[in-house]
Amino acid sequence: MAVQPGELRSYLHCPTVPTMLPLILRRASSGMGKVVMEEASGGTERRRWDRATPEDGDWLIPLPPSGRSGLTGSAGEVGPQETRRVLSALSNGPEFAVLRGLAVDGLSDQACAHLCRSVISMAGAPRPRESAAPMDDLLTTQQAPAPASAEGSSRADVEVAALAPHTDRAGPPGPPRFLALLCVRPAPTGGETVLISGHSVHQRLLDYRPAVLPELYRDFHFGAETALARTAPVFARTGTHITVQYNRYQIERGHQAAGRPLTPAQTDALDAFDEALRHQAPLLVLQLRRGDLLLLNNHTMLHGRTAYTDPHRQRCLTRAWAD
Repeated sequence: MAVQPGELRSYLHCPTVPTMLPLILRRASSGMGKVVMEEASGGTERRRWDRATPEDGDWLIPLPPSGRSGLTGSAGEVGPQETRRVLSALSNGPEFAVLRGLAVDGLSDQACAHLCRSVISMAGAPRPRESAAPMDDLLTTQQAPAPASAEGSSRADVEVAALAPHTDRAGPPGPPRFLALLCVRPAPTGGETVLISGHSVHQRLLDYRPAVLPELYRDFHFGAETALARTAPVFARTGTHITVQYNRYQIERGHQAAGRPLTPAQTDALDAFDEALRHQAPLLVLQLRRGDLLLLNNHTMLHGRTAYTDPHRQRCLTRAWAD
């Protein structure tokens, strides 16, 4: 049956429910390409989340004090209970988790990067280090671009602009399924992690801008680097669930490098996606502490960062990908 955009229930795939039947996105054969949703008979709904939806217990997983001191370069002290909670959060929602209390004192930044890769191995096979670029496993203030400042101002030395919500590309063979970020040293001010559910963005577009969705299911060029450039849609259906791949900056770079300027329809669709990202309801803002490790599903979650100041350039996060 056809479901009007305003009547469509939220939909998130739950792999533990084998009876789930997909909602099928198609363009109607009439009505100027109007987007409708058809729901197969049956089906199970998994909740969509916004800023007020998840409880801390859904995603925040403190390590017991007895286990923290042993975490000095391996994930062996993350017990079976914590592992089950992480995997449940990644698979059943809200599709991210934070392990709190990893022992990073006394570890070098590279040892912390090793720890990050070790922990993400509970979710999948880690990607090789530097699979996208040299030192891509360390995110520091030195690597972050500073915003333009007035002549004679020193704020460019201490202030780093916000990072728009996006999914990670990584290197071949394509976007990794899982992303881990370990906070080694937070910024003195700002630098909060911003999380957005791709399903919530899709739902908002269905509710308010359904006509742009067919364009977002068509291919865009991502990136200009030889090893990283690829062509893919923003939204795709894999099996019974929707995946998302988005980075406006890399899309614009990719189309410029390919000599294929964005069409008005593509620009309108991307603008609508950005408008949905700016909508506050689906946002979660997390202040990662030293020793916090964030894991998320990179195929369904977008992540970003607020602006921050860092006069001593101390901020450091380590990053790992897995499939």
